Amino acid sequence: MSGAGDRVSGTQSLIGLLRETAEESGGLVELRPGLSDARMDTWAAPVPEEIRVLLRAVGGIRIAFGRSRTDGGHLFTEIDFDEPLNEGKAPGGGDGSWYVKRAGGPGTHHFVHLDSAGGFVYVDVSVGGDGETSTWGPVFTFSDDNDTQRLADSLPAWARRTAECLRDAVREADGDVTKLSSAFSDSWREPERSGPDVLPVSAVDARTSADPVIRSVAEALPDDGALADFRDVDGCAQVIFQFPEECRFGRAHGGTVLTAVPLPYEA
Repeated sequence: MSGAGDRVSGTQSLIGLLRETAEESGGLVELRPGLSDARMDTWAAPVPEEIRVLLRAVGGIRIAFGRSRTDGGHLFTEIDFDEPLNEGKAPGGGDGSWYVKRAGGPGTHHFVHLDSAGGFVYVDVSVGGDGETSTWGPVFTFSDDNDTQRLADSLPAWARRTAECLRDAVREADGDVTKLSSAFSDSWREPERSGPDVLPVSAVDARTSADPVIRSVAEALPDDGALADFRDVDGCAQVIFQFPEECRFGRAHGGTVLTAVPLPYEA
């Protein structure tokens, strides 16, 4: 089977796992309806077929974490593959364009989750020279500080880890929403808590690197910029950029090199 065929087969098994987990959860895990190709075609960057296979089947995941004091119904946190922030709409209907800019600007990424702790989870997107194709790469998250993490090397990998943690949490919780929330959060966050730190390198120093990739990325940055090299890191890893102000992130070399420059910065 070809590499593309393997990926599609893996995505189909992921879809099956998500559906089985939602069915087994008794309403504690819900799947959003899949997205149409017409909808995905409106996004800022092209969506590759291997990503469309997942998103056609599952538009997002709703995970119960408690009960409403008003009506006793479940409260949900959501992974939304059609996150409104991608169109500059912040939660509550405010202007979220600043966060789009902070992640690199329209067409360079795609937000998939806004967590309750103020984290913004997004997928790196690299558009081809023809403007008609793209590669969706690693998954990252940033907060309102300058700490950031790489969570997985692809959206399917991140979604699979989520699905496996949900499956195990559903079985452990046995219908108890509080137990589900605790079990899921503990297992889902563990790789992020235990992942290695990647030290940033200033753009000035990186321009003298013996590594041609690092030199090339650094040449495109201003003197006050910095980068972090994730090429030799598997799974989750984090980096803290030591800027006195908030920074704007970017990615290069297929999303394996993360860049940052202090805001405001106009490319």
